[in-house]
Amino acid sequence: MFSNYFKIAFRSLIKQKTYTLVNITGLAIGLSACLIIYLMVSFELSFDTFHKDQDRIFRVVSHINIANNVYKNSGISAPIPWAMRREFTGLEVVAPFHVKPIDYVIVPQSNGKNKVIEADQKWKNPNSLNSILADDGYFKLFHYDWVGGDPTSALKEPFKVVLTEAKARIYFGTTDPANIIGHSLIYADDEDTVTVTVSGIIKAWTANTDFHFTDFISFSTIEKTKWNENAGLTQWTNTNSTSQAIVKLSKGTTTAQIEKQFRPLMKKYASNSPNKFQNRDAKDEFILQPISDIHFNKEYYGVYVRLAHLPTLYSSLGVAAFLLIIACINFINLATAQSAQRAKEIGIRKVLGSTRFSLIIQFLSETFLITFCAILLAIIITPTLLSIYKSFIPSGVTLDIFNPVVLFFLAGIIVFTTLLSGFYPALVLSSYLPVLTLKNITTGKSTRKATLRKVLIIFQFTISQVFIIGTIVMGSQIHYMVTKDMGFKKDEIVYFRIPWKENHRKKEVFLSKLRQIPEIQLISQSERPVVTAGNNTSSLTYHKGNKHIEINVGRHNIDENFLSLYGIKLLAGRNIQTSDSAREVLINENYAKALGFKTPSEAVGEIVNYGENNPLPIIGVVADFNVEPLHKTIQPVFLMSETRYVSTINIRLITKGKQAQEIQPTLTKIQAIWQEIYPAEKFEYMFLDQAIAGFYESEQKTATIINTATGLAIFIACMGLFGLIAFTTQQRAKEIGIRKILGASVQQIIALLSKDFLLLVCSALLIAIPIAWYAMNKWLADFAYHIDISWWIFVVAGIAAIAITLVTISYQSIKAALANPVHSLRDE
Repeated sequence: MFSNYFKIAFRSLIKQKTYTLVNITGLAIGLSACLIIYLMVSFELSFDTFHKDQDRIFRVVSHINIANNVYKNSGISAPIPWAMRREFTGLEVVAPFHVKPIDYVIVPQSNGKNKVIEADQKWKNPNSLNSILADDGYFKLFHYDWVGGDPTSALKEPFKVVLTEAKARIYFGTTDPANIIGHSLIYADDEDTVTVTVSGIIKAWTANTDFHFTDFISFSTIEKTKWNENAGLTQWTNTNSTSQAIVKLSKGTTTAQIEKQFRPLMKKYASNSPNKFQNRDAKDEFILQPISDIHFNKEYYGVYVRLAHLPTLYSSLGVAAFLLIIACINFINLATAQSAQRAKEIGIRKVLGSTRFSLIIQFLSETFLITFCAILLAIIITPTLLSIYKSFIPSGVTLDIFNPVVLFFLAGIIVFTTLLSGFYPALVLSSYLPVLTLKNITTGKSTRKATLRKVLIIFQFTISQVFIIGTIVMGSQIHYMVTKDMGFKKDEIVYFRIPWKENHRKKEVFLSKLRQIPEIQLISQSERPVVTAGNNTSSLTYHKGNKHIEINVGRHNIDENFLSLYGIKLLAGRNIQTSDSAREVLINENYAKALGFKTPSEAVGEIVNYGENNPLPIIGVVADFNVEPLHKTIQPVFLMSETRYVSTINIRLITKGKQAQEIQPTLTKIQAIWQEIYPAEKFEYMFLDQAIAGFYESEQKTATIINTATGLAIFIACMGLFGLIAFTTQQRAKEIGIRKILGASVQQIIALLSKDFLLLVCSALLIAIPIAWYAMNKWLADFAYHIDISWWIFVVAGIAAIAITLVTISYQSIKAALANPVHSLRDE
């Protein structure tokens, strides 16, 4: 019986080729978008969901209070986890680890020719930071399959390392423990060169995780090397994001029970530190962050974590749902519009004994066939779309149709789409009375169906116009952020980091050689570029009479060329002088106002305290400039010169309108000097304007989603509109013929057919405007500096929607208007 349903359904669809093509194409686009978004969202949501007892696993994060400001950090002070092991109750496992960037790894060879492998890419890519210092607590908390070695003792002694199979293969060309365990490796960075012995081999996890480490060096190694100098193992108030602690709570223990034990611990140990815990009014807090939150929480930026933007994922799900609904609306509109053509068929079926239930099954079978063909087409085009948008989609997102979860999703989406698209048309078509349909008599239900079609068309174009407005607003905001005057020059500036721990003489030789390149206009040294995502801060205190102002102030470590290179205006006083140690400071206008000075010149000559006993004179005030992306307002900033700690070289190039390819020879000269001075280091540079654009990656991704959704929504809606105008002109063929005989012009016929659809589009615009205005204002609220949503945006969106509608319906309207009325009236 079911085979008969599908046979008849197949014949019916073949007979109505336009109807079938429109529905399959529209559904395929909607389903493909749903499939891609499902793959992307399920990929992101799967991070670290596979750990045993994951509901009891947490990361310890810090809330640091400085001058009444709270700063959140994914790390903690290095001594804390070791004290937690000794003194906390309610913890099953404490696993401290220290993220350790490695420049390169040397694998000694028996022939004396060592194998050198470039390792981590510093902080440029969190996924490349694969080396950590850990102890057996890490392997007690996280479970691995061990190929060789003992998890209880592999990291007990210093100068030991555990490798994953994949990393062992890179180093040694094999994963056989017998040929690897006991062999030496040399880890090198700008702090030290450390020789270790392989003590274990493990299988890496196949599931998605942010704990993607491959080289586990014994923690005790740090105490016996120069790595100890910056690790802060004994500094209770030195919070560093590289020092991490993961804990597993005992059964029945709550996070509140653990968190309340930190304050007594800090009072006991941190009060003896140079920067006493009490100096912060004992307001520092340590919070347990669920492991499931690590992948998404941008408040705790982790140096090894590739953060996913949860709002973008949620907006993607909404986009997928709307695209699928728009495609289903096409089906409903076209199915109900053609109901008049199938009225006699239904009447004959009922006369021959078909029940309403069997007719509903018949029409649902047709819907199922269309949906099934659409999902096959979606599966075919999805890999191509994944390739096109690979820069936007996280690496690792792939389509595996044999994955049970993916198959279940595809089956679910077929059933959902079949019922959503087909159930109402099936009810309508199966409700006709055979006596009336066989006499060509229509009932009042046709009016109700026409009303429903109008409502659905308005819904479609409302969504499309919300997307159009969103596209314009997002594009305008991103352009505004990239081009806005941030108080400094952005163009023609390139910067890169140098190994600052190298001897000072090397840096001076390097800078001297750079100054000989004629295409370089100016060079400046600084601790970091002029603007970064995240700001270094220090607490500065100003005393004068009864006035006592302590503020946490953004810190820039610069030289005397910094202001000139970036074009930062000096409002009062003089420029700073380059020095190896801090002797004087420049402050920005914002900080001068915070200190109570009415004019910049009043601040010059005053003294601020940097640290406990380090008074520094204010020698000048500069105009405000953004030191962070435009999500945040301009904050108080001070600039000092302490060049022994600088690690960034800023260069202004003389481009004179040159194209990017014409600048490359200059960069090649710089790289040649780099390789001469720092042969073991990789030369990586960044143009400032490109770096600034990169700060808004999540916004650009959201804009990409909306741009793509806009195009798809308009295309799907237009396909439905095209199908509807085709059916409308077919149904009104006799009316058009009579009007032409009575003298109606081609223009009047086109206007007649277009008027109703244009009214629907205009109605949709009126509904879309307040929705889009509210949604875009919510989105813009994330930026301290943003555009205003102007009236012209809605005008442009409306004109675009009307133009798209006219283009869509023009072909069928003109065709109907030019048709010979004899053909439509000859059977009367």
